[in-house]
This record gives sequence, structure tokens and C-alpha cells, in this order.
Amino acid sequence: MAYENAASRLQEIINISKTTAGYLVDWDGCCALGNTLTPEAAAFLRAHQDRVAIVSNNSTCTQEDFQEILERDEIRLPRDKIRLAGIEALHRATQFDKGDTMVLGDPHMRGVARKLGLGLTQEDANVVVLLRDRRFTYRRLERAVNALAKGAHLIVANPDLTHPAQDGGLKPETGSLLAAIRACVELDATKIDIVGKPSPLMFHEGCRTLGLPPEKVTMLGDNPATDIAGARALGMQAILTSARSPDVFEALMGVDAR
Repeated sequence: MAYENAASRLQEIINISKTTAGYLVDWDGCCALGNTLTPEAAAFLRAHQDRVAIVSNNSTCTQEDFQEILERDEIRLPRDKIRLAGIEALHRATQFDKGDTMVLGDPHMRGVARKLGLGLTQEDANVVVLLRDRRFTYRRLERAVNALAKGAHLIVANPDLTHPAQDGGLKPETGSLLAAIRACVELDATKIDIVGKPSPLMFHEGCRTLGLPPEKVTMLGDNPATDIAGARALGMQAILTSARSPDVFEALMGVDAR
């Protein structure tokens, strides 16, 4: 039975690859663990540099950070083919009045926010941007929920609760911090934008950078609720894979070699 399932899965991958002109690829838990690429994912990305875009809910890194990681494995992707939810969330904030923005995130990302022209504040914000904040505290939570209770607009990088850690454990994600905020304020009555997958924005941006319609693109990801469901809602093909079980990347490389 296991053999039949493996053979059926391989045939599904072969069938999808024949109708795919480009790939959108997730990062954490799919290609990489702890920002370290798996050998199989690295080989796939290297072979498909001209028709792949990374579409990640990552909210602690910039495109330049990703390019540095990729170049260690001789993978060179232009910035526009690396779509990151954290960067997209900060760009979304620039569409509002650029003053009085609270960014819950790493210092690295707050620096990016300043470079984008956002005026950062810790009190009485008009816009709250929620990223994965590894220095999240009670005081930051208190300031954020009070700003939202007064009518601030909330921009959330992604709804993920966790992502896989390199040591086999779990890393709390932006969605876990959103759960803390949700416990304090009624989000149904809050102006809120969720930028990352499964929202359509990231998928559309990835397809745009490839110059392809969604029906010609396949999404590779490890999260059924964000990567797979989000892609299929737009008419994209999608394949579930994992950095810990890189059989899909191996199979796709095998298809290419046929």
C-alpha cells in the first residue's frame, strides 16, 4: 500500500510538472529550517532560478538577507522574486499617514520601517504593524491593544502560529502574538489587514514577478492552511512538501532529468 501511495504521489508530481511554467516556493519548513537550505531544495532552486519565486510569510528578514543565504548555494534571485510578508506589511503601512506607526517586530525590521519613511512611535499609534517579534513583552502588548481600542488600523504580516525550528522544535510565529491581541480586543470591530498567505496578495505578487497567470504556476509549501489552501483558492496547482521530507524536490529534479 505504501508503495502504491508513493507511486501515485510521484505520478501526480509528474503530471503537475508537465503543465507548470513556474513555481512559487515557501521558505520556512519547506526549503529551509532555521534559514538553512536543505540540499534538495538548494538543488531545485539552483536548477530553476529563471522560473521560481520565493513567497514566504517570513517577517524577520529582508530580501537582501535571503539573497545572502541563497548565494551560499550559488542561487541568485533578484529582489523582486523574493516576496516576504514582513516587508509587504511595512509597505502596506506606508499607504497610510506615515507618522505614528507602531511596529511590533525585531529591531532589524524597525530599521527597515524607518528607511521606508515611517514615523515610529510606542504610544497612541494610528497604525500597528504586527511582525514576528522575538522581544515581545507585556508592555508592548499593552500599548498595542490600547492603540487598537482607540481605533488604530492593524496590519498583520501573517496568521501562522508556529514554524518548524532547526532542532526539531517549534518557533512561535506572528499568529501566536495575534492570538494575544485577540484575547484583549474584539478584532471583528478592528480595521485589520492580513498580508501574508493565505491572503491573495503574496500569491499575486509572486505570479506577477514570474510574468505568469496563476493557472500556469505551482505552489510548493509545507502548510496546508496557508500555502496549499491559499494557492488553490486562486486556481493554482499546489504540492504539499516539507524540508524534513524533501521527496517532492527530489521527484521534480528526477522529472527534469527524464
